[in-house]
Amino acid sequence: MSIRCAICGLEMNSPEEAILEGWVPYVMEGESEQEGPFCASCLDALFQTNEYGEFVLMEEYRGKISYLDGGFEDMDPDELDVDGLVLEYCEN
Repeated sequence: MSIRCAICGLEMNSPEEAILEGWVPYVMEGESEQEGPFCASCLDALFQTNEYGEFVLMEEYRGKISYLDGGFEDMDPDELDVDGLVLEYCEN
């Protein structure tokens, strides 16, 4: 199952490969969450991290990005093989 970036349309062969390449499942645009996935190139160019480690769209791009359907929301979690992969650590 391939997935594609919800901004630029870049495709990856599998969700596992995308995760290992630095893709993330969601980002924040202001106070609203946008479903992805989002590739590392788009993250580097358009986003900054907030105090919680979330990717937040830079102010100058708010309201100017069109989001595509990336494919994470339709996936069966049992299809993802991410044993031993740590996505995020939070002390909250």
